[in-house]
Amino acid sequence: MTRLRTVLEWLVILVPLLIIGFLIFNLVSGTGVPSHEPSELPGNGGFFQIPLAASQQYTKTSGDWRFTLASNYAYTLAGKIVGRHEYPATMPDGIIVLDLAVVNGDLVKPDILQYFTFTMGTRTLEYNYEVPTFTGLTEEYIDEHISNNHLVFLNATLEREVKNAQVGNCLIIKGKLVDIQGSSPRSKYSINTSTVRNDVFPAGCEIILVESYTQVRCGN
Repeated sequence: MTRLRTVLEWLVILVPLLIIGFLIFNLVSGTGVPSHEPSELPGNGGFFQIPLAASQQYTKTSGDWRFTLASNYAYTLAGKIVGRHEYPATMPDGIIVLDLAVVNGDLVKPDILQYFTFTMGTRTLEYNYEVPTFTGLTEEYIDEHISNNHLVFLNATLEREVKNAQVGNCLIIKGKLVDIQGSSPRSKYSINTSTVRNDVFPAGCEIILVESYTQVRCGN
């Protein structure tokens, strides 16, 4: 009886030690630790603008409204969504059905975004931040890596697909920057895209005619 009790006492001591040793081994060796997931964003995201060899025009008709979309630039938007705002289909403002606020560069990192708040309004994006100095992020860098994008579609299927994109998703959108002119029997409509990174409201947003959309891994 005494011998059995001694064995049980040793088991009480050894079993927890073996469990702790196993956990430490896994931690050191990396077993059981989530593997690194690389980002699929090109260059950690960005705004890639290329002049077209010749201006291009597109048309869209909705009810008694006819719109002309004129473009001088191809455009790629790649980054993480930090805000979204949908609009009703009422024309003429409904020609732009969705606004997406997107960040790229170092701002994609989750430990950086925790210092930011983003607020979407009617064709507006407001952001505030309290970024520690150790991050090395300047006001100029931050402003150059945040954009509010007004999205236009000629393809209804593609429109529905992009509308499924949510805050926190990373994406690559390709298309054209467009100026929009619209007219109906009773009224006219006009809105122009930004083509530089240092302009501000009301001229500071990119208007993108979306031609392709891909959701990608943000990485960890």
